[in-house]
This record gives sequence, structure tokens and C-alpha cells, in this order.
Amino acid sequence: MKNTLTLSIICMICIMLQSCMPKTTTKPLAHGNPGDLIVVMSDENWNAEAGDSIRAIFSDYCQGLAYEEPIMDVHQISYDKFTEINQLHRNVIFFERIAGQKNGTLTLEQDKYARKQVFVKITAANQTDFVKTLCENRDYLVRLFLTADRDRYISSFDNSRNNIGEKQLADTFNISISLPSVYRIDEFLHKFSWISYETKKTTHGIFVYEYPLTDTTNLSLEQIIAMRNEVLKTNVPGGREGSYMTTETKFDYPVMETIMHNGTKTAVVHGLWKMHGDFMGGPFVSYSKIDEARQRVVCVEGFVYEPNAPVRDRIRNIEGIIYTYSLR
Repeated sequence: MKNTLTLSIICMICIMLQSCMPKTTTKPLAHGNPGDLIVVMSDENWNAEAGDSIRAIFSDYCQGLAYEEPIMDVHQISYDKFTEINQLHRNVIFFERIAGQKNGTLTLEQDKYARKQVFVKITAANQTDFVKTLCENRDYLVRLFLTADRDRYISSFDNSRNNIGEKQLADTFNISISLPSVYRIDEFLHKFSWISYETKKTTHGIFVYEYPLTDTTNLSLEQIIAMRNEVLKTNVPGGREGSYMTTETKFDYPVMETIMHNGTKTAVVHGLWKMHGDFMGGPFVSYSKIDEARQRVVCVEGFVYEPNAPVRDRIRNIEGIIYTYSLR
């Protein structure tokens, strides 16, 4: 009798505690390929002004690639197909038509149907207001979806890391970086390191190098290109005698953006590399930071080589790695 009473009291306490705990539901992880974007609207709108505007923004060509590749791969579906699996897509733009609404509105809902999902709803009374709202937020939307894809790349790196390589870079260059385990260090010098991931068709490469900070250092695009060419000519020879990696500036000049990144002013350069004296080439991205404490400039850059194949998502994956870089 005593044991039965004790067991009943314990059960009651458990029930009370469970009722006081907040109820949580675990959403599935968003799916879809990097660079994919689902647009939910009627076929009529897709084949008219609204669809034209979406394509003009997201099907525009990426900068810094040797071949024409769109910013994102856009897939339109009608409302009746936006159920179950399609609702779990990683990147979504949803057009909701509301009669009588005066102005178009844009609403961002993170994780609406799935974790790591970016769901953008644009409500408007008609196509004209939809297009106006879309175009007013053009740069914001492109950056939003690209940043989300980059953050998903970074999150995936945590599953398997090259801890030994990360420590070598930290000890030698006084930097922190998340290095996926598939990358190995091929060359390790005092002021230059070459890290790579090779497949049968593709070369993914990362360089880490530094050079002295002087009174004339200003992280201008021209200066970064000049120092890059100097470092790579010395350290990255090609397969043919006398060949070496350099920067393409004649047919497609690199572009630069200055940002605050991990607490440090950073020059971000996107462009094309080529082999002087050979026929190889592809995209690269570099992040250069001034380290005042150690009187130096530290550059981490990545490149891809896969001839006659799309490389947009590969260089974005590498930029995800580089984005984790910070001075220590």
C-alpha cells in the first residue's frame, strides 16, 4: 500500500512538471540545392510582368565567373503545388495578391515551415505593385538569399573539421578559420600556405599569405592585385615551364567591396585567375585584412578550377570557408 501511494505521488509530480514545460516542435531541415529559389505565384503572373521582374533580378549573370551563370536558379510553382515537400524548400518568394491593398509590402519569415528556411512574402493588389516592391528591395533580396546559402555552407563545416590544419594555420598566421576535413595542407611555409581539396574533375584551392604593412598600404584594388600577383608568381607555378598563377585584368577586371568582417575592416575581391604561359583559369575570391598589432596584411583567398563546367556554387562554398576567417 505504501509503495503504491509513493508511486502515485511520483506519477502526479511528473505529470505536473510536464504540463509546466513549454511545448516544442522540431521542424524538419529545409532542403534544396544551394542557389535554388522557389517562386510561388500563378502561371499567369509568372508569364507576365511579375515573372519577368523575378527573372531580371535572379537570373542575371554572376560577376567573377568565366562563364555565364545566373545569380540563382529560379523555379516557379503554382499555389496548388506549394504543399508538403515544396513548403520545406530553403529559399522561397511567395506572391500573395490582396485586392484593395494600397501599397505592396514585403515580409521576411525565417524558419516558417523548416529550419534554416528563408521565406519572403510579398503582398500586393496587382502585378504593378508587386514589381515595384520587388525592385525596391532588389539588392536586399539578393544579399538575403546568398547570405542564407553561405551560412548553410558554414553550418555544414561543423560536421567534420580538419582540426590539425586549423591549428597549423592558427600557430603560423595567428588566424582562426573553419577548415573542412576534406581539405589538406599541400604546402606550408612561413608566410604562405597552400590548402586544397581535389576530385577527379575539380580543384578547390585556398591560399593563406601575409606581407608587411607599410606607409603606402591602403588595401586598394590595384594594390591587392599587385601583391597577389607577386606572391602567386613566386609560390604557384603552373605545369608548363615558366608558367605561374596571376590575375585576369584584360578581359574581366576584378571587383572589390570593403566590409566590416569579424571585427576588422576587410577588402573582399572577386575576380578571375589565369595561368601565365598556360591555358588554365577560373574564379577566385580573396579577403584581405590589416593586422595593425603585427604590422602586416593577411590574405585568405580561394579559387576553383573545373574547365567547361558550372562553378558558381563551388566558389560560393569556398567563400563560406573564407568567411570564417578572423585575426587572432
